[in-house]
Amino acid sequence: MSSETPSDEVRRKWLKPAIGENFILLNDVLSSSYSTALNLSSGGTFKILKQLDSYDDENFLLEHTTPTSTTTTKYLVKVHNGVESEDAKIIDYQNSIMTHLNLHPSITTTAPLLSDDGAPFSNHKLPVSSPQHSPAPLTVRLLTYIEGTPMAYKQVTPALLFSAGEYLANVDSSLDNFSHPASERFHAWDQKNTTSLREFVKYIQTPERQKLVSSVIDAFESTVLPDASNLRQGVLQSDFNDANIIIGASDKIAGVIDFGDSVKSWRVLDCTVAMAYAMLSSYGKTGHSLAASAAFLSGFNTKYPLTPTERMHVRTLVCCRLACSATLGAYSYSQDPTNKYLLLHAEPCWRTLELVWSQVDADHLASFYDLAMSPEANLDLLSVPDPTVPDHFQKLRTSTKRSFSDTKTITFVTGNKKKLEEVQKIMENTTATITNHKLDLPELQGDPLYVSEEKCKLAVAEIGGAVITEDTSLCFNALNGMPGPYIKWFLDKCGHDGLNKMLDGFSDRTAYAQTVVAYCSGPGSPIHLFDGRTNGKIVLPRGPLDFGWDPVFECSEGGASSAGLTYAEMDKSVKNTVSHRGKAFEQLKSFLETESS
Repeated sequence: MSSETPSDEVRRKWLKPAIGENFILLNDVLSSSYSTALNLSSGGTFKILKQLDSYDDENFLLEHTTPTSTTTTKYLVKVHNGVESEDAKIIDYQNSIMTHLNLHPSITTTAPLLSDDGAPFSNHKLPVSSPQHSPAPLTVRLLTYIEGTPMAYKQVTPALLFSAGEYLANVDSSLDNFSHPASERFHAWDQKNTTSLREFVKYIQTPERQKLVSSVIDAFESTVLPDASNLRQGVLQSDFNDANIIIGASDKIAGVIDFGDSVKSWRVLDCTVAMAYAMLSSYGKTGHSLAASAAFLSGFNTKYPLTPTERMHVRTLVCCRLACSATLGAYSYSQDPTNKYLLLHAEPCWRTLELVWSQVDADHLASFYDLAMSPEANLDLLSVPDPTVPDHFQKLRTSTKRSFSDTKTITFVTGNKKKLEEVQKIMENTTATITNHKLDLPELQGDPLYVSEEKCKLAVAEIGGAVITEDTSLCFNALNGMPGPYIKWFLDKCGHDGLNKMLDGFSDRTAYAQTVVAYCSGPGSPIHLFDGRTNGKIVLPRGPLDFGWDPVFECSEGGASSAGLTYAEMDKSVKNTVSHRGKAFEQLKSFLETESS
């Protein structure tokens, strides 16, 4: 790569849309190009509700009201990266995939609306990240919207990952009958092109991690590439991660979005890419990364069985995706070193890559994945913690089980008296004695699971014995999970009424409460994470006002003694059975009982 001929990955960083919160500009774009679709001439109205997550594009949620109805319809506005915008065939390719998949009775995805020119897209000069290249010609599409919640904001279970595997298998079966000339293109995120990562290895910050990625690339080159002709090919979704999987009612998969990375490549890659992302899901991050990938693989293989050659390369191809994500993340940070979030979000990917490639025996992992693809596979058998899998990972056990008497006293790191009392009540039927100690730990930012683990590391070094830390979040679904772990500061600044006002203008007031408990038995011991979540909605304050945001969170789970009540209105013993904190500490109790048996 040279400055005269930058790669597409470099140019994507330059040409990423930079509309951000400039909704006035976006309103002008839509009014000028989609007036017919939005019925503007006959009295239809629309407003941009919020910006949605995206990697190299920008996505926005739009609410539309027709002149003859009081009901509203939501649409997705997608502003494409400048690289893809340069090639109309790529945009047509993505639209064609959506049209094809929506013909399948068990698959739902977004669909494009026609612009005023009669095309399923429009082109505009819009701001991009690089000032030297701004404004740039970008493609804008107005797409149908799938009602639901991205899986990234749901509590992920092995059963949900199994279902996700089945869903992707159905997508791939349908795509076996699809072709398009634009599908055959070079894309850095296509793991068939793993060797192209070499030019980005120099951006990785530590020599050890540079060596790790180089080792994966070498293995790909020496073991996978020679078998390339024996790997089935087809058009892939290519990015089946928890942000692109939409969960609807009853926690069923409602659809799949985003075909921006779609290419024609090796069919097995759709499965292994998704397995890598399953490892980074909320379930995988609780110390079940291998189990998460196995649950997904089991579901996929049930509907779309892998061939013997494909099965042989699963581990390497999973690591190719992890290496790609981590390496290109390091490159992105090198281009924007003020953005510490890039490093923070890459860290779970690095740790998972180190686990799968360097710490788990390859033969044992192959046996585990064979088990996931066998007729005898069941989720109970696969749902085991890293890196210990019964009957297959015996040699990998890093420590013997500790007697619970070794950790008789556990220090809960908190200065909150009410929180301590609540936890002591939940844990009262164990032989553990819960004490507390207030520490001024740094306020880390990022993924709740990562933050909890890092806080626990700091706490155990300070306490020198068994410790518990916890991080609590209140996540509004309409705001993509915000305020999340920052709820304490939002509550301090806004109060109960202010939290309600944050959702003014949104019809969706649902939310979930989350506690991540981190436990470590002492210095040098592994850290275990326990993720508890409770669904509900945000309401005007009801009940006593003396315990945080309890008065505005109305629980939607449990029986008559809890559903429909705010946490503040509940009897404390009832609250402990349904609350996010209660669920997380019940998981800890079960873990401690297992450890002591």
